[in-house]
Parts: sequence; C-alpha cells; structure tokens
Amino acid sequence: MDVQQLRVLAEVARTGSYTAAAAALGYTQPAVSYQMRRLQQSLGAPVVVRVGRGLQLTELGEVLLGHADNVFSVLRAVEQDMSSTVARGGGLVRVVAFQSGLIRLLPPVIDRLRTSNPNIRITVTQAEPVEARRLIRAGEVDLGLLCNWANEDLPEGESTMLRRELVTDRRCVVMPAGHPLSRRKSIDLSELADCDWVMESFRDRFLAACTNAGFSPKIVATVDDVLTVQALVASGMGISLMNELGLLAHARTDLVYRPLRDWPLRRTYALLWPDMARVPAVAAVLREVQAVARAVRKNTPVVS
Repeated sequence: MDVQQLRVLAEVARTGSYTAAAAALGYTQPAVSYQMRRLQQSLGAPVVVRVGRGLQLTELGEVLLGHADNVFSVLRAVEQDMSSTVARGGGLVRVVAFQSGLIRLLPPVIDRLRTSNPNIRITVTQAEPVEARRLIRAGEVDLGLLCNWANEDLPEGESTMLRRELVTDRRCVVMPAGHPLSRRKSIDLSELADCDWVMESFRDRFLAACTNAGFSPKIVATVDDVLTVQALVASGMGISLMNELGLLAHARTDLVYRPLRDWPLRRTYALLWPDMARVPAVAAVLREVQAVARAVRKNTPVVS
C-alpha cells in the first residue's frame, strides 16, 4: 500500500467509478483498476463493491479512507512547512469563510499580518460551512472559518480535525427605526407573523421555526448580500433576520436590531487539520484570527 493507491481510493470514493476517477486524476481506466487491485491484494480484502452501475466502499474501505484523509493532511502540512521555510517565515495560506466571517473577522486579520508577518500571503474563498468543511478535508484550503448553532451536535466530518472556538453571536430582527416593535429589548418570532420578509437563500431553519410558531412567512425578497438586505429593509420592503457578526461590520443608523427571543446562539470557529496548525504560516494566521475574535467579543452587543 502506498500514497498513490490511497489517492486513487479517495477519488474512486468521490466519483463512484473507476472511469470517472481516472478522468479526474489524469490516468487511464486500466491504471486505476491496477492500483485498486494492488491495494486490495495488499490488504487481503475488498475495499469497494459494485452496487448497480456504481461502486460503493466496503466497511474496510471506509476505515481506510478515514486514515487516507489524515495521511493527505500530513503531506500537505509538510509541503506548507517546506514552503514557509524557503520563504523565511512566509508562505501562502488558503482560507475559506462564510460571509459575515469574511466581513468582520478577516479584514482585521489581513491588516494585522501586514505588520506581524508581512511575508505571509492569504487567498480567500467564500463558502457556506458544508462546502467549507469539504474544501478543508480535501486539502483545497488550509484554514476555515465556519459556524453552527449552539444546540447542534459536532458536524459530521470534524471529529478528527482541530476546532478552535472564536465567538458566539445572536440572531437579530432587523427593522426600520420607526417599526412598532423597535422599542422592544427582544422579540418573539410569533410576533412577526404578519410581516413581509427579506431573507437569505439558506433559510431552512427559519422556515421550520415559523412553522413551529404557527405561520408561513411572506418572503418578498431573497438576497444573500448583507448590505443589500439592509438597504431593502431600510426602504420599507420588509424586515429580516441577521446575525450580530455581520451587523458589527455594517450597521445602518436608520435601522434597529433586536435579538430574537429563544433562538440558539451561533458559534463561529476555526477549523483545520491538526498537522496544519504546526505549519508556521498557518499557525500565525490562526493566532491573528483568535486575537481579532477576542477583540470582537468585547464589542459583541449591537442592539441599538
């Protein structure tokens, strides 16, 4: 068994066929078949079985794939470490983050790095947590800023990874300053049953909560940009829900923000492979992210 066989196994698992894996890896289909045959011979048991027109990992294959992810992360950490050494403490760190993490946390990090580690370069990709987690596991990025709700279990796929809690924030109702509920300290979702809504695309939790509260929301606009959401709310088109982290970066004076009662806190955290945390450039970026998060925690309440 060698690393190349593990790479072939991972691609077969991702694509579901030898032909598709060969195309993705730039190999011929017989070459992929040969690598898989050698792997199964070395283990003495099958790692894939045919199911219909596709392939499915056996229990042994699933276990091996889990170890393969760790092996790949170590190799990537070595590559990063060598690059950082050559660059005398610098290097490239690839970061993925969700929207309000990009807005509030990363700009100060980049600014701080110009002084503390000017040789470190950062590339940034915006992605929701599910996609971000996949990019981290696949080694397409080095460090992620992700989020989930405080009442949720550890997301699938994170048990073998390094997670560093950063900040928690509340879900807030965003409304024009003259709205009848604007004087409240907090608002119950059921009080908003008759309102028009300006909402983001990812709203399954919101829709489920409305159903539990006994109403179906009237959504008049679907927008995924926080500034556009606020502009539409300010125009009187409807109200919205936003998290404090995004509001901390851009809070309009003609809007008010009230915490949504009995809604779980959102946890923002850094996620990476443990071996990547030992790469100097990645470790430096993680330290700056944590420093910025500490500063943000001191100014979290945005109710105005």
